Amino acid sequence: MEISGTIYKILPTEVVSFNDGTQKTKGGLVIMRDGDFPKPVAFEMYGEDRLAMLASLTIGMPVRVFFYAESREGKNGNYYTSLRCTNIMTLGQITPVQQMPLTAVSANTLPPAPTPNTIPTAEAENDLPF
Repeated sequence: MEISGTIYKILPTEVVSFNDGTQKTKGGLVIMRDGDFPKPVAFEMYGEDRLAMLASLTIGMPVRVFFYAESREGKNGNYYTSLRCTNIMTLGQITPVQQMPLTAVSANTLPPAPTPNTIPTAEAENDLPF
């Protein structure tokens, strides 16, 4: 999955311990998503290789975040969902789509205008077989 927005906050890194005894470095970021109703969306990142992506980012930078959702059951029976970031792309890295060149339209390429004989009437539109 992916979502676009601007970087709102870069979360501090911390070392976390898992139930199996392993430790990993955790960090993340919060983006303010684009759209009519912007909302903050937080993403988690684990491992030095993923956290290295945050080094070149600054607050206010437009980005596209690629992620997956992961849910787990807590000790109290509630479920918790995390958005795990897999890649971050600044919008400046996306190549714009090539636009088709505009060509002049001549009168010969336009379809003919409708005449009173070709315009459907209300009677013809209500002529249903059922």
